[in-house]
Amino acid sequence: MHNRDGESLTSILKNYIPMGNAMDTAISTLKKNRSSVVASCSSAFSNGAIEGINRKIKTLKRACYGFTNMSHFRTRILLIVK
Repeated sequence: MHNRDGESLTSILKNYIPMGNAMDTAISTLKKNRSSVVASCSSAFSNGAIEGINRKIKTLKRACYGFTNMSHFRTRILLIVK
């Protein structure tokens, strides 16, 4: 991974000087999760669509507390996901 100046992500992480601010936390987190970040940037796949469906189901679950049976709840999920 390179930015416009050709400086690699690795050199940015190695040369970062902590300043006692929020950027320190961001850099620390990036260092811990570097392999996952690189993999997600180089992959064409995303779980965004699934996360959207999960959010819709959870919202429905909160709004429709008290369905009389699971069959009605499942039918409602199938209606909102399409």
